[in-house]
Amino acid sequence: MENKKKSLIPKAALIKAWFIWETFPQTCYNYERMMGQVVAHMFSAIINFLYKDNPSKRKEVMKREIEFFNVHIEFGACILGMAVALEEQKAMGEQIPDEFITNLKTSLMGPLAGMGDTIWQGVVIPILLAVCIDLTRSGSGNIWGAVIYAVVIIAAAYGLSYWNFMFGYKAGSEAIMDFLEKGILNKLIKGASIMGCMVMGGLVVNYVKASCGLKVVSSTSTYDIQTSFLDAICPSILPLAVTMLVYYLMNKRRWSSLKIIGLIVVIGVVGGVTGILAY
Repeated sequence: MENKKKSLIPKAALIKAWFIWETFPQTCYNYERMMGQVVAHMFSAIINFLYKDNPSKRKEVMKREIEFFNVHIEFGACILGMAVALEEQKAMGEQIPDEFITNLKTSLMGPLAGMGDTIWQGVVIPILLAVCIDLTRSGSGNIWGAVIYAVVIIAAAYGLSYWNFMFGYKAGSEAIMDFLEKGILNKLIKGASIMGCMVMGGLVVNYVKASCGLKVVSSTSTYDIQTSFLDAICPSILPLAVTMLVYYLMNKRRWSSLKIIGLIVVIGVVGGVTGILAY
């Protein structure tokens, strides 16, 4: 008969710890510790189950867990689940060095932050926003797009975070390290990056508006530069050009967002007054 894993922490306390992490991840967010304080806040829900009658041990755990930590909230929840499991095993007498717990968190937070930012912010949020914005714009005063976005994104965030947290707690560090060593992480990031570029391309076409208003008029016909020339070369080439200009200024020239907004305003005003640009 297979023995169940011994546990000091009841399920309700684990759920409370996870809920604190997901709900208050950027409370007291600062450059010294980033999310370290919310990790300590999370451990406050379970620390008494680990060292009920040992205040000095409780202090050691809280000092260790309040150190610098920064990760994607939902994807990085498994790291916190693993940290809880390791602290629990340590409290039950396992020879787990303090540095191992800290180093594990430090080594995993970068890869999981990269994966989370790429998939969540680069794919999930833009796709959901595009669908819900179109739904909102489909009718006068239609608020369902905003309602659906709020409900779906919150439910997805809490659901993914809970699953990841419990996965990390139950599976432990071996499963995560195996996941990384097999190269699955890099494949996911590459695939998500490609999909993210496709999504951003679709968003550029639908939401960046720029068209040429110049026309060549003769006695017999009118030649529209936008429809007869630019669209024949590449439809939506001006929105693409504007997007690439903004990317160049931000990435290569290191312009601030305020300078770029100012430049766009100037181009829009001059182009509108002279008739070079049209809507």
